[in-house]
Amino acid sequence: MRYRVTKKGVDWVLEKAIELKKYSHYIMEDVISHISVATAIARGKFNKGDRVALWMENGLLYARSGDGDVTGGTISAAEEGEDIGVTDLKGLIKFPPVSITICKVPRVERGGSRSVDLKDLRRQAKDKPYIAAIGVEALIALRKISIEPTILFGARESVVEAAFHGLSSLVVSVDEEVPSLLNRLEAEGLNYEVVDLSK
Repeated sequence: MRYRVTKKGVDWVLEKAIELKKYSHYIMEDVISHISVATAIARGKFNKGDRVALWMENGLLYARSGDGDVTGGTISAAEEGEDIGVTDLKGLIKFPPVSITICKVPRVERGGSRSVDLKDLRRQAKDKPYIAAIGVEALIALRKISIEPTILFGARESVVEAAFHGLSSLVVSVDEEVPSLLNRLEAEGLNYEVVDLSK
């Protein structure tokens, strides 16, 4: 059996090679380099070489004395509340299940925040530690239920980072911005739910 190289085949190989190069760069630069020394917030006073237990809370890594699912050794001394480097990590940090809820609100030409079901918005916002607003209409709708968003600018990237740190999010967005947000979440393989808040 004989094979012939085609332009389509070469383009496919090049595309996959570029993806593989990007992935390997990510592993080398972002994953491995960050695993060698993890930065945590000290919950106690530590000396260099102390054994500590690590855990995640509200998207941040903490270190305390004692045993835990994840342990390591400190690389320097630190006081309570200071940043501390931890190396020689053993174990796997557990993240809670992450949920991302996107609430669509209409543009101002279609009523803006005046056309938002505020009761439903309040229900959706309950127990969400990270709240983002995209658009002035979204910001005002949140303010009408006495919530100031965690993030207003750069919300798309911020929600992705929050998810990678184990934080569930509520994104209140003007409807025309929702498709690009969904594309970004899908590109990262993140699950989401979309709720239309128009009344």
